[in-house]
Amino acid sequence: RTDRPSGDGLSAVIRYTEYGIPHIVAGDYPSLGFGEGWAQAADQVCVLADGFVTGRGERSRYFGPDAATDGSLSSAATNLTSDLFFRGINAAGTVEKLLAQPAPAGPSRQAKELMRGYAAGYNAWLRQHRVTDPACRGAAWVKPITTLDVARHGYALALLSGQGAAVDGITGARPPVAGAQPGQALSLIH
Repeated sequence: RTDRPSGDGLSAVIRYTEYGIPHIVAGDYPSLGFGEGWAQAADQVCVLADGFVTGRGERSRYFGPDAATDGSLSSAATNLTSDLFFRGINAAGTVEKLLAQPAPAGPSRQAKELMRGYAAGYNAWLRQHRVTDPACRGAAWVKPITTLDVARHGYALALLSGQGAAVDGITGARPPVAGAQPGQALSLIH
């Protein structure tokens, strides 16, 4: 099967193998990203939308603060700790600062074009299709994304084996108690 999606001035050709693997052909990086965003949305819109909710720090809003996360983007035990972690990153402007750095400290022009195209492709798929997957059909959290959402998702994936593996410890950290000696256990219950 071959798809020829287009939107927002971008287009790609997506050829699927007999096993459903997409091969994307495009004339430039934004269109290549467009094809990737489209193909991934077509295959896994609910999983992707869930990840974008995580990156925005909105899991508690949509899924409840005490519910367990799926563990795909961090080790957080609950949506609330996940939100605290990612909202801290967002409030600090960490991803925005990285995006503002020139390559190689920040992403190349081509990487930025891929992210912009990915967001456009994902959004075009959402506009042109009805979500039928029962996991997220009609869900308010399945909505258009921005290039920043794509970059935050990538940043979360990069953190997964580092800080992302220690989210509960990071969000549950407390300042030391005055007078405590290193290694001394103190009771905080009086």
